[in-house]
Amino acid sequence: MMLMGTIMFGLVLSACGQTDKTSDEGEEKAVVAEEKDDTVQPEEESTNVEEDSNEEASAGGEGSANDEAVADDGSFELTEDLYSEEGVTIEYPQIKNLADETKQDEINNMLSNEAYKVMNFYSDTEGLELEIGYTIAFKSPSFLSVQYAGDGYVEGAAHPNHMFYTTNINVENGTHIRLVDVVNVNDAFVELVKSDAFEAVNPDVAEFATDMKGEITVASLQNADNLDSIGTEQHSETFTYFTEDRLGISIPVSHAAGGHAAFEINYDDVPSEFWRNQNILELLQ
Repeated sequence: MMLMGTIMFGLVLSACGQTDKTSDEGEEKAVVAEEKDDTVQPEEESTNVEEDSNEEASAGGEGSANDEAVADDGSFELTEDLYSEEGVTIEYPQIKNLADETKQDEINNMLSNEAYKVMNFYSDTEGLELEIGYTIAFKSPSFLSVQYAGDGYVEGAAHPNHMFYTTNINVENGTHIRLVDVVNVNDAFVELVKSDAFEAVNPDVAEFATDMKGEITVASLQNADNLDSIGTEQHSETFTYFTEDRLGISIPVSHAAGGHAAFEINYDDVPSEFWRNQNILELLQ
């Protein structure tokens, strides 16, 4: 009996050690559950998806016992919602468990509205088939950067359009962040973007980077990240996103080249005179 007790005591100590190790590593569990958001568009479905703080794609996983706890450190979890109607499906994230519920509602409305604005490309278009998904480029208690990508096809068109757009949010004050809010967009910054400092994300297009960047102008960067301007004089299909350590800019290219091409630069490689908003940079670091 003493031998059996000694063995059982050893197993308990071993299990506790395993638990402490897991806790110290700070691993987060993704949460997957179904819920309904009645504040957005009709015929929506939702699935809870908690994102790792710097995860590059939405993910699902095992449930968490602390799933409904409201964080008091400014952190939050993510869920996934789906707009689906008449050939159009758009997936987009929503936040939950933010301590400030009013701010949470404002951010969620912004996320749903910005995701749906891709329809500005297809105003009054019939026979449209559109499918949009998203990935999380960056998530921290203070900042959220979302990338949307998918295909849109209009009946009778020669080929589908490869869509790409983004939404960046300062979670601290609930504002939508565009490139012009972060950097000074001028001729010198355009030259920086056109230089090798901004590296192609897709190595297959690296040799064509100079030609692809040739159409970049001050206006196209100043008007970036604005889906409200689609079809106007401020029309720009350039979009910005942020990762843990890099600034990304996606520009429109030909359908044969993929429809869009993304280029990134390390934050540390951006000269200090270009940073317009040091606070945003601090939120990202």
